[in-house]
Amino acid sequence: MIRTLYVTISVILYFLMTIVLYLPIVLLLGKEKGKKFAKKKAKEWGNFVIKRTGSKIEVIIKDQSALEKIKDKSIVVVSNHQSNMDIPLIMGYFPKELAFVAKKEMEALPIMGLWMKKIECIFLDRTDRRAGMLSIKEGVEKIKNGDSVVIFPEGTRSKTGKIAEFKRGSFKLASDAGVHIVPVTIKGTMDIMGKGDKKISKVSNVQLIIEKPIDTSGMDRIEKKGLAKKVSDIIIENYEK
Repeated sequence: MIRTLYVTISVILYFLMTIVLYLPIVLLLGKEKGKKFAKKKAKEWGNFVIKRTGSKIEVIIKDQSALEKIKDKSIVVVSNHQSNMDIPLIMGYFPKELAFVAKKEMEALPIMGLWMKKIECIFLDRTDRRAGMLSIKEGVEKIKNGDSVVIFPEGTRSKTGKIAEFKRGSFKLASDAGVHIVPVTIKGTMDIMGKGDKKISKVSNVQLIIEKPIDTSGMDRIEKKGLAKKVSDIIIENYEK
């Protein structure tokens, strides 16, 4: 309980600091410089949150040279989803600054919604299929313009740890933009704070496993159709090792 209070108070104080110190800078810098600054601070935020849990993080990169080749390119990171800690983990420890795909309701959150807009998050409307497709289309344009994002194609956090079926529509962000997909497997964040848990725990081994990128440019219709299963199989294999 003490750890939970410590993390909660730390995050609240950090959030207040961003309002007083960082947000005015983002607004004054203009669109591009403001976005760059906001993404840098978002990465620092992710690292800050995870470190406050006291957990030990192991980042495993399967092919460093392949990842290095796309370091300056837009990518779509595809990951399994275990916990509310998944976003700060990826934001803080993935070797690239990222935005993420979030549900539409988060866009209206005070301050937080503004930060998310500044780092070019994609807000997905799950209640309206037509609006959802429009969000995907806008997201594709953001990626083509240089932004990288992370998406959780299960659509929600796992209650049991078992990886659910990946929604095929999630992969349109990468295939329509013609960019690389980077499969990422998260192990251990459920033990920090699982779905429905109110307690935050220290975990001795949380893993962020970064697989070899998959190039979607030049893929035909059949290859694109099989992307969800291909990426899911890679993530599940790493998860079950």
